[in-house]
Amino acid sequence: MTSTCPAVCEVWWAGVPDVAPAHLERLLSPPERARLDGLRRGRDRARFVVGVALTRLVAGARLGTAPDRVDIDRTCPDCPRPHGKPCLRGTGIGLSVSHSAGKVVLAVADVPQVGVDVERVALDRPIRAMAARVLARPEVAQLRRLGEDGHGFTRYWTRKEALLKATGDGLRVAMRALTVSAPDEPPRLLDWAGRPELTSRFALRDLDPGEGYAAALAVVGARDPVVVETDAGPLLAGRA
Repeated sequence: MTSTCPAVCEVWWAGVPDVAPAHLERLLSPPERARLDGLRRGRDRARFVVGVALTRLVAGARLGTAPDRVDIDRTCPDCPRPHGKPCLRGTGIGLSVSHSAGKVVLAVADVPQVGVDVERVALDRPIRAMAARVLARPEVAQLRRLGEDGHGFTRYWTRKEALLKATGDGLRVAMRALTVSAPDEPPRLLDWAGRPELTSRFALRDLDPGEGYAAALAVVGARDPVVVETDAGPLLAGRA
């Protein structure tokens, strides 16, 4: 009998300290430590450590495995470096991680194809020039209707990047190939150039990252997933 229970997606939010705590850095694997050694700025290092540690802690709890023993595959489809989307092969569990400025977010789903993105609102960027590279024509028109503000553009960006992460395409596919609903409307994939069959396969959600940010979640093959957003602070501090 096929289960009718909806897929569950946990979304974990974490802040980025100036320096990552030593107890989190100790969770990193040798390849992850090598990537950390390549980062020079303290905040970049802290973001990386928090993202990896949060992934290991949440995945370990799901799998009943010590966090530092979780086997995370980060194979890149384009090069030999281990910096691809994290994957727990053979488990059926989907992972996606994103970070921007002072925020890190992890999505963990009961289905393998999930994507999450968070971005700081682009108030200080040349929105019109960026929109021409990122948005489809109907989206450009909608953004003008809204006054071409950074909030609307950033909402478009996070929805599209979440979709591209969920499929594993990433930025190998131009964002202009996707058309999503307007920023002031419920999130929905309206069209994917050359791949129209995908429009009915996604669940797309806007998330609540806090003031000054926009975020979105995409899940493939789960029509109406249950999305639970949680503060990761206690877990990262060892109090959960």
